[in-house]
Amino acid sequence: MCFSFVRKNRWPVVLSGLFGIALGLSVWWLVAKRDSGDPRLRAFVYHLPPVPVVFTSRTEPCSLLAAAPEATGYTYPGTRLWAAREGRLRLLTEDGNVIELTWGKKLPDGQTLIDVMSPCVSPDGRRILFAGRKGGDDHGHFRLYEIGIDGSGLQQLTGGPEDAGCTALPPMRFGPDGQSLLPPDERRRIDYDDVDPVYLNTSGHAIAFVSSRIPDLGRNHSRRATTLWIMNGDGSQKKPITANRNNDRWPCLMASNYLAFSLWSRNPTVIAADERSVVPVTEVDGASVTKPPDIWMAAFRQTIGSQFGALVKARVPVWRPRPLFNGRIAFMTCSTASHEGNQSDNQLVYEVMQAPPGLIENVPSALPAGKKLPRQRSNNLYYGPRRDSEGRRLSVVTPGPCPDHFVLLSAAPVKNQNIVRPGDYALYLADDDWSKGAETFSSAENANLRLLFDDPDYVDSEPVAVYVRAIDDWSNVPKARPIRDAPNRLKMTDGEVYQGPLGQVFNADIYANEVRQVPGQWTDKGEHPIFDRPPVGSIEKIRFYASFRDRFDDPVRPRIPGIWREIIEQPVKEGAFGGWLPAGIPLVLAGVGADGRIVRWQTPAADSEGQSATFYAYAGDHYSSIPPQEGVFCIGCHPGHSTLASSEHRHAERLNPNRR
Repeated sequence: MCFSFVRKNRWPVVLSGLFGIALGLSVWWLVAKRDSGDPRLRAFVYHLPPVPVVFTSRTEPCSLLAAAPEATGYTYPGTRLWAAREGRLRLLTEDGNVIELTWGKKLPDGQTLIDVMSPCVSPDGRRILFAGRKGGDDHGHFRLYEIGIDGSGLQQLTGGPEDAGCTALPPMRFGPDGQSLLPPDERRRIDYDDVDPVYLNTSGHAIAFVSSRIPDLGRNHSRRATTLWIMNGDGSQKKPITANRNNDRWPCLMASNYLAFSLWSRNPTVIAADERSVVPVTEVDGASVTKPPDIWMAAFRQTIGSQFGALVKARVPVWRPRPLFNGRIAFMTCSTASHEGNQSDNQLVYEVMQAPPGLIENVPSALPAGKKLPRQRSNNLYYGPRRDSEGRRLSVVTPGPCPDHFVLLSAAPVKNQNIVRPGDYALYLADDDWSKGAETFSSAENANLRLLFDDPDYVDSEPVAVYVRAIDDWSNVPKARPIRDAPNRLKMTDGEVYQGPLGQVFNADIYANEVRQVPGQWTDKGEHPIFDRPPVGSIEKIRFYASFRDRFDDPVRPRIPGIWREIIEQPVKEGAFGGWLPAGIPLVLAGVGADGRIVRWQTPAADSEGQSATFYAYAGDHYSSIPPQEGVFCIGCHPGHSTLASSEHRHAERLNPNRR
């Protein structure tokens, strides 16, 4: 009996002991596994961040440039996109350790990465997506990679043997001898770049990224076009979701589950002087009633479905938009060059701003040439810090959210003649309340600006805070439904027949104004809306134009420029229209009245000087496209173009309450 009693009651003690041993071993394993970092780099840590921070250290500031470089060229390997001589992915921990995540680390194929850019941390805070270039890769192209936040599991996601590469033949590439042309299959397999990856859900089963897989040098320039793509987490089933002939950049998944990104609005077409057609600006000899747009805006795209619209449409370039915990959108812009979209100088001086989501300050394609918008309320943009604690003027870039109400930044002091030494870019932390200084914001104290880390030999930038995010669940939102029995022929306006994949477009009410209450709609006199709908009944037809992409499949001509042409007219009946359009081709549209002219109207909201706005029914600020055999739905026809109602712009960054 005594023996039995002891035997029965010793199990809790034994189990408790085993549990304690297991717990001790797990703690030992975690402590041992965590890299203590490079002690030499700890000397460059000046303040501790509230959470771990992933960032890049590169030899050149090319990751700060939005536009692809000019002159892609036809000599192998072609102009490299956003490449630095050297780039490292690093992690700054809360206790001040700096850990090298990629430098010198072997990939499964035995190669190493010599350059990295555009990191993104998974919503659960455990993995990192980034773009990288391999050592010994004389093609010089970026592919996508993933690594654990602890530095484990480095793997390549795109560019493997099973990756088909470009959707069509890319620009010709002649070998080092300048004579031998690379085979078509090799050109398609190697001649593209994948950058700016972002997780689309907590599971990592879907990823968005930017790519030049659709070969195109754009209109009136020689810059490689980049568009947004999506794919499965393992790199399979890639497809484009935007149609820019210029550059889309820097996507970011907002807590609302919309995908924010920067879009280069550079459509070089205008409304002709007779107001009856939209034509390339090169064909009008200055005789046009509008000017072509050339500016960067922040747009959004649904991750499920097909909704697309403007997130921040300011009068300054909007580069790398990121949602903050305060509900605003932070972005970087240019303070010294003209506010056109073309970034061509690595020594540009930048600044950062915040804007309310949905802001409309600019619609360049719809504004008559020589006309100005009425004065708007000036409380829409909040300027970030421009000087450090020593009073030095700063070039400030790559803002991003950090719990709970902070902003991570990269900044460098500006020398005489607006010179910025690349190695001076360092990581900073600031408070996210930038409203105290408004447009005169200058001192570091106003934003509580603190220097975190500065490696004097590198551009330390692109910081991303590591935390568990709350993301809206869109699992119940229906995806775009495939359309059965879609035709593969379309008779165009000039009688020619287009043969290829088609999709459908629908608009239930072109006179609806979904953006009546969004920021930017009020004049300085308090009247609104500035960007109002056209008069009801004024539009009888919707005319669609296509900007076909470049081709590089001619054995003699290196480049066959994409043509511009009118595709089709669709009648408007009771304020609605719909029909078939070519799929996957960049499109714009214009509203035509009973007189055959593109509709022009004036909105009544006036500013303090009595100035009101005049617009054309021309949606040419960006290119759109329709997926093959799918339907796209839109609503309204107004100069602000597509966006969300103010009540729907709920993009504030959020911590997951169940975070571990």
